[in-house]
Amino acid sequence: MSDRQIRNTAWRRMALSGGSCVSVMVFLFSIFAFLVLCEGTMYLVLRDNGYKEFYDIEAVFSSGGIMAFWVFKTLLEFAMLAPVLGLVRRLFIDLARGNSTQDTRQYIAAHAFRYYMKAMYSSLIHNAVKLFAAVPGILAAYGIYHFSYVLRVGELTSRGLFALTVCVSIVGAWVGLLAHYYISLALTPFIMALNPRTNVFDACDLSVKLMDGNHGRYLRFLFHFVRYLPLLLLVYPFFLIYPYFTVSYTLLIDEILGDYRQDKMPGMVRRWRKHQ
Repeated sequence: MSDRQIRNTAWRRMALSGGSCVSVMVFLFSIFAFLVLCEGTMYLVLRDNGYKEFYDIEAVFSSGGIMAFWVFKTLLEFAMLAPVLGLVRRLFIDLARGNSTQDTRQYIAAHAFRYYMKAMYSSLIHNAVKLFAAVPGILAAYGIYHFSYVLRVGELTSRGLFALTVCVSIVGAWVGLLAHYYISLALTPFIMALNPRTNVFDACDLSVKLMDGNHGRYLRFLFHFVRYLPLLLLVYPFFLIYPYFTVSYTLLIDEILGDYRQDKMPGMVRRWRKHQ
């Protein structure tokens, strides 16, 4: 299908599964609202008890204890969000393909711990690979900060100026390389959603292989939805735009996957029902 056909198909699939789309969006919104509520409560409690420095950006980078607090909090939030986003992605795959989500929900509910742990592990490895690839760029960005902010212009030696120039060049080149690499890994979460038993490293390798030659189409597809970003500030359009984008995105991924888009979940559900 062309991109236009994908978007038209997405509207039709959403119209046929409107109730399921609404229920998934309410579930997703409630999770994010819960996290925002917890974050706001934590901020108010720390502020009222004299610990405002926990939300001071300079204190975070100057205190090991505060840094450890933020690392622990981030990992905890990641552990909560990664399985939820994996579940939502799996449900939208069913909606995009015109299938019922009931069997998937029942299977995941019956194997909740195993499914969530696998989703969290896969997401952790996937994001760790991305973070590891970004390390040289992060170090170069810190070099720019050090030589242009910590050391004033008047304090720069010729070697320091050369190092600053090198860091700027590395950051500029690395941003382009990272964008290319991150797009190459875009299929990984969907490969894992279609077959949760797949090794995440094999899924990354397959994603890089299948995305070769599809970067241009992928970017054109994303740029089409940029026009809707201002509407998200109104909050309510989010409940329509996000399902539309996600169903369209899933159909695009199906096109790129080609013969590799076999869904293993229905077979897993049938085997589970057989042995109940």
